[in-house]
Amino acid sequence: MIKYNLEIKKECENYIINNYIDRNEIKKNSDYEIKFIKISNVKNVSAYILIKYNYESVGISKNRKKSKNFYCEVVFAGLRQPTKKISIDTYKILCLFVNRFKISDMDICFDGENEIEINKSNINRFYYLFQEYINSFIDRYIYKTSFYINDPKSVEDDTDVFKKILVYDKYIKESKHKKLDDDLKNWKRLEVTINVQFKYKGFNLDDYLNDIARMAKKYFNSSSFSYEYLHLQNNLLIDRRTHRNKIL
Repeated sequence: MIKYNLEIKKECENYIINNYIDRNEIKKNSDYEIKFIKISNVKNVSAYILIKYNYESVGISKNRKKSKNFYCEVVFAGLRQPTKKISIDTYKILCLFVNRFKISDMDICFDGENEIEINKSNINRFYYLFQEYINSFIDRYIYKTSFYINDPKSVEDDTDVFKKILVYDKYIKESKHKKLDDDLKNWKRLEVTINVQFKYKGFNLDDYLNDIARMAKKYFNSSSFSYEYLHLQNNLLIDRRTHRNKIL
């Protein structure tokens, strides 16, 4: 049995976490109360677990006749960053969560290059690129340098569990924190949020990965993508034996 001494911090002195909270507008939303737990010593958001109490968690607690803070939402963030160091301690703890609890949502990302700037003057071009996921009842818009499709639908793809499609300018986002080479100026990220509601081992992720990859190939005009990092993460999530002597 693996035991961890997890200490909940009341105040956050790490600017990375503060930036994460500000970027997601959590502080501005009165529905949220946030605590966080430090689980590793790396200097990025993957070193923390975020614990959130919101209307959804309180509603579940009330429906099951528990105290309002009996259930909470636990967020593991920053795991989609193959360019940043992620501690194996994070995966050890996440593996324990995954094996015991159902997953609510999961973000799957593909990175690539696209020269089309994400702004409102180009919104029709994005409508065209993602037209098969959009109908008249779907909320889609551009906010700053991000393009959103909420509750996407497609006849060809299995989008029944897709909650959101997001495309954003990764170069602009990363440039706020560090200087990047000009060769990366067209760096964009495609991110799809999947509504899982299963234990991870019982969820057929491969089918949805194929659909997301097909979407990514069209947007990035690419013939293929590497799955190496996704396969590594998958093994670390479901099989504790893969943690031995693993250095990321």
